[in-house]
This record gives sequence, structure tokens and C-alpha cells, in this order.
Amino acid sequence: MRINLIFGVCITSLCFFSCGEPEPSSFVATLGEDTLVIEQFTMLPDRVDAEVLIRTPETRYLKQTLEMDGDGNFTAYHSATFDPAQMDGAALEEQTVSVDGDSLVVTRIRGDEEQSNKFAYDPAILPWIDMVHWPYEVATRHMTKAGQSSSDQLMMAGRNPAVFEIRTIEGDSISIKHPYRGTMYARIDEHGAIQYYDATATTRKLIVRRSGPVDMNALAARFADKPIGSLSGEGESEGTVHGANIKLTFGQPAKRGRELFGGIVPWNERWRTGANRASHFSTDKDLKFGELDVPAGSYTLFSIPTPEGGTLIINKQTGQNGNSYDESRDLGRVPMSITGNDESVELFTIDAVERGEQGILQLKWGEAIFEIPFTVVAE
Repeated sequence: MRINLIFGVCITSLCFFSCGEPEPSSFVATLGEDTLVIEQFTMLPDRVDAEVLIRTPETRYLKQTLEMDGDGNFTAYHSATFDPAQMDGAALEEQTVSVDGDSLVVTRIRGDEEQSNKFAYDPAILPWIDMVHWPYEVATRHMTKAGQSSSDQLMMAGRNPAVFEIRTIEGDSISIKHPYRGTMYARIDEHGAIQYYDATATTRKLIVRRSGPVDMNALAARFADKPIGSLSGEGESEGTVHGANIKLTFGQPAKRGRELFGGIVPWNERWRTGANRASHFSTDKDLKFGELDVPAGSYTLFSIPTPEGGTLIINKQTGQNGNSYDESRDLGRVPMSITGNDESVELFTIDAVERGEQGILQLKWGEAIFEIPFTVVAE
């Protein structure tokens, strides 16, 4: 579901450091046809006030405040999470970050539980919040105001700070490299305000558009009982192929109206073949994929899709995330063929099926089926 009424309203940059109080701006993040995150934020010389509605896995409403001194240095941050159906109720969770000498103190409160940790204070540090984008604009505005074409922005990612590399590509185009999710691309105006944000090359696959003020109360009421759920669920298939017990586990990204192969999954590039944890394949009998011997055991699967089919990679490392790939641990690579599918498959799926005397490993998503034949080695 999209919020079409607030799309297409691209506003010009508002003052940040040198003028009076501006109107709020908004970011709307979509994943295919689904509206995932709505942020409304006001940037003042010494603070940023933000409201955020996130619809995954459940719908949450966040109120956030970043405080800075006159030079833009970090002084404090507070975030409170609410049930969007009870926005005036007690916070479900709170996070406070404060400066204590040469340290930053991070305190998290959830119910009766309170946790704190410390790390070294860096005046240039900014908060990082998963799927929230306004802190990147604080960074790009700081970079632009300083007359710089690049910045190594320190952000509070989890329990430890991490560097996000911001680089000017050309003109108004910049890249923002997440430490482990990939590189995002954005357009900024002359003040560093982000106008459009493309994260389709990352694991999140989001598109973010800038808009004017929105009614967050109305949107919270609208989406309170319409969560999207997990972005990529866990899939599993298990069966017997000519006496071999084969089990497959894989992340299941959804199509969501997107162009898949040749779109969010580029042709001729290695793909994690699913989402989240690496796709795992196990067999209790020896198999043969073409000329490749696959002894009984457990493996992970990666692939290089092409318009003609491409390549399946069978790797001996197991237990890792799909972003972790060690080529030195490949068992081998085998060709895939590609066929069309009469019905579009919304959730990525891997199956092993019998076809005559062979087995067929099938990777199915959207209108494409990639197939890899194999045989069970007779005992």
C-alpha cells in the first residue's frame, strides 16, 4: 500500500543553520509497492525533532530528538517508541544518549529493564536508526556547509560506533556506504538536503522520496493495525528425491511489484540467493550436479543469474549470513537454465523435485524459474 497523496511533492531545501524555524519535511520509504517508513522532521540550528512511523515487523511510532551545540556537535539524543494506536500512552521503549566527560552514555529502558553502556565521545557522532534516514541528512548538510566533497561519518550503529563513508560522485549525486549492508545513492541540493534516496543496491532495497509536511496522527491511525510483518520470512522445503532426503532453508524476500532479475537482482553478479541467513542445502545421499560430485552433507547456495540462466555456487561453509561468502570454500559451480513461470511467485522459493530419473533444484521468484538438474548416486 502506498500513500500516493504525499508522493510527487518534492520541496526545495529548507534552512538548517542560518535562518528561522522551517516547516517540517518528510521522507517516505517504499519497498516495491509497500510504504514501509514515514518520517517527519524539523531541522533547527541546535536540534532535530522527528516523528517516525515504521511498519515492520509491527507498526511502531517513534518520537526522536537530536540536540547539538552551535557548531553542530552532538550533545544529546532521545528516542521513545509508542504503540501507534495509543500515541499518548506510556512509551514501550526509550533510548537516551548523553555526554559524560569523554564518554557517551547510552541508556535503554524497556518495561522494568534498563541497560547502559559507554563508548568514547566524538563530537561529530550521529545516531543511526535502522530504516530511518533523517540522520543521513544531518551528515550531508554538515558536509556541504563545511565545503567538503566527502565525509567519514561516525554513527552509533548498535552498541559500537561505525563509519559511514559519504562521497560526492558528481554534481548533486552522492553515495553513502553502510558498513555491511552496501552502498546507497542520493541526490542532494545546494544545502545538502537529500531529495531522493536509492538503497536498492543494499540489502534493504528501499526507495526514499522527499515530501512536505504530513499528518502523522492520521497516518498512525491508518497504519496502526496494518503492519507489513517481517521483510523476508524464513522458508523451508523438504522432500525425497529418488531416495535422497533433501532439505532446503532460505530467506524469502517478497516481489512487492518490483522488477526482480535484471532489477533488484542484477544480472551477471553474485546473489545471496534469498535473504538474511545464507540459503542452506543438505542431503543424506551423494549427489552429482553435472560433473560436480556433491557428497552427503550440508552446504550453502549462492548464484550468478543471467538472462540465459547463469551459475549455481555450492559452498562448503555453513551457518553464515548471506552477505558472507568465501570463494575459497566453494565445492564447485554448475550451470543453471532459466524458464518462464505461468504464475508469478510472490515469495522466493527453492525446491528439489523429481523429473524422470533426475532431480531438479528450482529457484523460483516472480516469473522466472532457474533449474539445475542432478542425479542421486547409486549406493
